[in-house]
Amino acid sequence: MTSPALDPAVHSGTAADVRRARRALIVVGLVVPAVLTAVAVALIAIWMPELPDPVAMHWSSDGVDGFAPPSAYLWLAGALGLGLPLLLVTTTLSMARTQWGVTARFLGALALGLSGFSAVIAAGSVWMQRGLADAAAATDVLPVMVGGFCALLVLSAVGWVLQPDVAATPATTLKTAHLRSIAAGERVVWMGTATMARSGVIVIGLAGVMLIGVTGVMLLQAPGKVWIPLLVLVVVGLALAATSSFRVRAGADGLTVRSQLGFPRLHVPLDEITSVRAVACHPFAEFGGVGWRTGVDGRTGIVLRTGPAVEVARRGKGAVVVTVDGAETAAATLQAHLENRGAA
Repeated sequence: MTSPALDPAVHSGTAADVRRARRALIVVGLVVPAVLTAVAVALIAIWMPELPDPVAMHWSSDGVDGFAPPSAYLWLAGALGLGLPLLLVTTTLSMARTQWGVTARFLGALALGLSGFSAVIAAGSVWMQRGLADAAAATDVLPVMVGGFCALLVLSAVGWVLQPDVAATPATTLKTAHLRSIAAGERVVWMGTATMARSGVIVIGLAGVMLIGVTGVMLLQAPGKVWIPLLVLVVVGLALAATSSFRVRAGADGLTVRSQLGFPRLHVPLDEITSVRAVACHPFAEFGGVGWRTGVDGRTGIVLRTGPAVEVARRGKGAVVVTVDGAETAAATLQAHLENRGAA
């Protein structure tokens, strides 16, 4: 009999289904990786007396080009095998509290796959160096790498199957606001600012600190290659600056969403709008995260936080969803212009 926590035959998004999915995520993404990591660490500890000192830790096309103490493999297996799954699972649980979706299921499967990848790479690299007098002789690392990627693919697929298929609950319509009819020649415009939630800003800040730290280390140890993290830092910084805050405008010309930097920009003419409403949006469940997103249902999301959003249905295209405070008034403004156009 299949365990209820791992029953893959769930297709709704009720509170009970979400709780079941969260339990399955913990089992698949934390419990099983902890077991795999413990096995890998135990094998490495058993084989350690047979290893050369130092051991090979990194390979290039010319062979071994990096060495470390044998105990480094114990730390590597633990940090990657359990640290990465812990990061993925805790992030998923914190972002998908009452909603679920394919992204949460995918991250749970990926956590299991990464733990298997780490276990095979770490234990396999140690196994191939047993009995060697010099770690430089450990040249045939390709089978270990192939085994690691096979474990990643197979265990990710297993992790996906073992988790329930819980779809995100459709967005609920918020209380509708109403505006009076727009008189001929009258201009009615609503404007607001869509900003990222504080939690997202904190995560981005921590990532930026890590990138700066990596850049500093590279500057000290490999000045010739410091341009790599510098380039990554600049690109990531520009991307975040361009997608962390948007100006939103609803009026007679339709819906316009423009980054504070001026680009990217999205405009939906009033003639393309078939309907508009204010909804409660859950970016992680509906779009897989925050930012400028495309949902599996074809909707375009400029979703920076959980909360109210204006949803505009477009003729012949997927809907546009923008999270912004005052979404009810923005939707009412567009609806008033739609009614005014229809009356005209």
